[in-house]
Amino acid sequence: MTLTIEGQSAGPDEKTWLIAEVSANHDRDLDQALKLIDLAAEAGWDALKLQTYTADSLTMESDHPSMAIDPIWGRDRLYDLYDDAAMPMEFHEPLFERARAHGLVPFTSVYDPRDLPFVEDLGCPIYKIASFEMTFDALLVEIAKTGKPVVMSTGMANLAEVDHAMEVLARNNAREVMLLHCVSAYPAPLASVNLHAIEILRARYGDLIGFSDHTEGSRAALTASAMGAVAIEKHITNDPDRTGPDHRFSATPDILREIADGVEEIHIARGSSAKDTVSDEAGNKVVGRRSAFALQDLPKGHLLATGDFRFIRPGVGIPPNDPGAPLGRALKNAVRKGHPITYDDLAP
Repeated sequence: MTLTIEGQSAGPDEKTWLIAEVSANHDRDLDQALKLIDLAAEAGWDALKLQTYTADSLTMESDHPSMAIDPIWGRDRLYDLYDDAAMPMEFHEPLFERARAHGLVPFTSVYDPRDLPFVEDLGCPIYKIASFEMTFDALLVEIAKTGKPVVMSTGMANLAEVDHAMEVLARNNAREVMLLHCVSAYPAPLASVNLHAIEILRARYGDLIGFSDHTEGSRAALTASAMGAVAIEKHITNDPDRTGPDHRFSATPDILREIADGVEEIHIARGSSAKDTVSDEAGNKVVGRRSAFALQDLPKGHLLATGDFRFIRPGVGIPPNDPGAPLGRALKNAVRKGHPITYDDLAP
């Protein structure tokens, strides 16, 4: 299966589709957000993903102990974190326009069904369901009903939960669904990333399986690409030291370029599903393989015996995986010592 969005294609025979995730790294500054789009385009990425939410669409103001979060995120409570990190709604249109001007496919993660009409008016061509929202059935239902393709991350999920989400989408006539293997840790240690899950998901749900990468550096992304991930999603930043919850684990321009160059080379190296002699090795196939050569001059009509020939390089005569072909056969042509014995030299 291949997914085509605004002229770009993602699928098992395509180059890995690269999705640059802005997340909270816009810093509520439109110029900063526009710079990130320029950065993604300059690094050779294919798509731009935003996040569409407000603090009130994710949580509520509350003094319940469960609302407390690790101070590493820069705030002490969920509501305040999301209030800081939410991208102003008025940023969406200029960011979509800048992305398309660069040839990037712009789309977004939606977290509340109430925000779908707003994003639909932007002409969003595909929707992302974040790992944290994968169990929010009401959201899945409304996204499926848009008739747009879906990208869904599977961080924290077991297969039963993925099965359920896929059933909800299918029941509501969702179009193509691309699943992204994901480990929802920020950053995700390489020891936890378990890229073999890509193969598990592919065997269970089909070819449209990618990887949402929260690791540092490029190795996990490039390994996933080599394993056949049809898409890589990764947070991007122009400065990991900027203030904000996501900059510290996001990919810098050099990492983005390393991934873009790497997946291009991996796509070339992966080739096709066919196994055959390729043009670059055809010459070596002749030079390096063995075939039957005469050990002495052999006259026409001679009945070939074991001592008349050896299988040596090059492979221009009868091959050694057909050793019985010459034995006991009469020659219809004389063969000189040191010359190959071919099938054409054998009498009928």
